[in-house]
Amino acid sequence: MTGAAALKSEISKSFPDAEPARVFFARQNLTLEETYGFTPDNTRFAEGGCSDEINEAELVFLEHYWGERFKFGGLAGYCHGGKTGLSAVSHHVPEVDGQKNLLLVAGTHIGFHDGIWGKVPRKGQDRLTACCGSLSTVLAAGCETLKNREPDPLDRQQYAVEQILLPYLSRCNEAGIPPDIVEATRFLQQRIDEDMRVMVAELEDRFDGLIALITGVTINTVQGNFFSASIVEIRGAK
Repeated sequence: MTGAAALKSEISKSFPDAEPARVFFARQNLTLEETYGFTPDNTRFAEGGCSDEINEAELVFLEHYWGERFKFGGLAGYCHGGKTGLSAVSHHVPEVDGQKNLLLVAGTHIGFHDGIWGKVPRKGQDRLTACCGSLSTVLAAGCETLKNREPDPLDRQQYAVEQILLPYLSRCNEAGIPPDIVEATRFLQQRIDEDMRVMVAELEDRFDGLIALITGVTINTVQGNFFSASIVEIRGAK
C-alpha cells in the first residue's frame, strides 16, 4: 500500500467517506456546472470555513473557479456570520439570462498526523500544533471551567464555540470519560449542519435562484487535505 493509500485507509476508519479534498470539490464544480447551470458569471461563492490558514488550499481553488468569495465563517468553521451574513451575500449574486446561483460551503476541520487526531505539523515548526485550535482549546478547558464563563466581548467567536460544545462536554462529564477530538468534531459538524439548514431554508423563501449547500469536515494532513462530506444538496431546483 502506497503512502497516500495508507493515509486514506487510516482516515477512513474515523471518516469513512473522506477523499482528497481537491478531487471532491473538482467533481462538485463539474456537477454544478454541467447539471445545474452554475457558471462563474451567474454564481456567487460563499464559505464558512475555519479561519485557520491550513484550510485555504481548497477554498482558494473554489475561489479561482467561481470568483471572489464571501466569508461567513470563523473559528472552528461555525457559521458566525449567521442569518445576516447569508442574507447579505444573497444580495450579491449576479444574474445572467434569468439565472442566479449561490454556492455555500461550510464545515469544521481536524488535523491528522502519524495516527494522532487533532494535531498537525506546520511549515517551519518543529512540533505538532493543535488543529482545530479553537475546538482543542474548548476541550482542554473542560466543562466545569466553561459552563459558568461570562461572554468576553473581545472573544465572541470562541465563546460561541464553547457554548456549542458544552452539551458534548457535559455528556462526557456525566459518563466519566474524557472528551475525544474526533467525536467533538462530529458533534460540532452536526450543529453546523443543523444551523445551516435552518438558515438556508429561510433564505430559500426570499432568494429567487438555486442554492448549492455543501458541508463537511476537512481533514488536514501534511500530504494535503481530505474532505468528508456531510450535506450535498441543491435547494430551489425545479
